[in-house]
Amino acid sequence: MSATATRPRESNRHPELRAQIGPVEVDTLPRESLIENILDRALYGSFTHHVATVNAQFYVLAESDRVFRDCLKRAEFVCADGVSIGFATNILTGHRIERLAGVDLLDEICRRGAPYGLRVFLLGGRPGSAVCLSEMLKRRYPGLEVAGTACPAFGFGKSADSLSEVLEAVHTVRPHVVFVALGAPKQELFIDQYIRNLRIPVAVGVGGSFEIITGVTRRAPRVVQRAGVEWFYRLCQEPRRLWRRYILGNPRFLWIMASYWFARRRTVLASSSDGEPQRGGPVGTRRPTVRPIS
Repeated sequence: MSATATRPRESNRHPELRAQIGPVEVDTLPRESLIENILDRALYGSFTHHVATVNAQFYVLAESDRVFRDCLKRAEFVCADGVSIGFATNILTGHRIERLAGVDLLDEICRRGAPYGLRVFLLGGRPGSAVCLSEMLKRRYPGLEVAGTACPAFGFGKSADSLSEVLEAVHTVRPHVVFVALGAPKQELFIDQYIRNLRIPVAVGVGGSFEIITGVTRRAPRVVQRAGVEWFYRLCQEPRRLWRRYILGNPRFLWIMASYWFARRRTVLASSSDGEPQRGGPVGTRRPTVRPIS
C-alpha cells in the first residue's frame, strides 16, 4: 500500500461513551475502536482532539487540582492507561474496559497511519530521545513522516521566547499528530492551553513513552503488565524519581476509589430505606454512568 493510500472515514462507526469513576471520566469503547477512532480524527479532524492516557497518578492529581480535573473533562479521548483504572471502573460501575497505554497507542497510531502518509511531531522526553525515536519509527514504519522533533529545556513554558519557538516549530510543519512527552499534569495542560490553538488534529500525552520505546527505560515483561504491577517494576528502576508517585500516590488512589464506592453504597441504601426501587443490580453496584464524547 502506498504512502498516499486513501483511508475510509470511520468517525461514525462506533457509539462513543464514557463512564464516571471518581473525579475523572474514562472512555468505555473497546481498545481497537479507540485506536481506530483516534487515527480517523488524526487524518480527517478539523480541530484538535486531546487524547489523555490516564493512570492512578492522574486520579490523585485530579482529585485535588480543579484546573487539571477540568482539563481532563475537556479531553476528547480519555484512555485507561493503567490496570488500576480498569479495576476501579469495574468495581464502581460494573463496566469492564481494556487497557490502552500511551506507549502502545503511540506505536499503534504510527503503524496504522504509515500507509496513509501520517505526519507526526515528537515533543518532549529526555535530551536526544525524540530524535532517536524518530529514526526508529521511520525505519520501522515506511511511509510514516516524522515532521519534526523538539526537546525544550525544563521550564521552557515560563519563557515567552522558548514557548513561542516550540509552538512555531509544531505549527510550521502541520502534523496530523503531536505526541507530547512532558509528564503529567504538564503535558495535558500544555495541550489544552497551547496545542488546541494550533488546530493540530490530534495531540496525545504520552509521558515517558519515548524512553520506553527506544530502550532507555526498560518496560516490564508482559506477565508483569498483566498482573497489574508494572508500577513496581518501574519503581525498582527509578526509585529516587518515582517513589513519591507510587509509595504515596497508590494508597491515595485506593482511598479515593474506596471513598466513592462507599458514598455510592450509602446512596443506594438510603434509597432502599425510603422505599425507592433499586436500579442497576444489588446494593453496592450500579450501571455505568455514560455520556457521549463531544
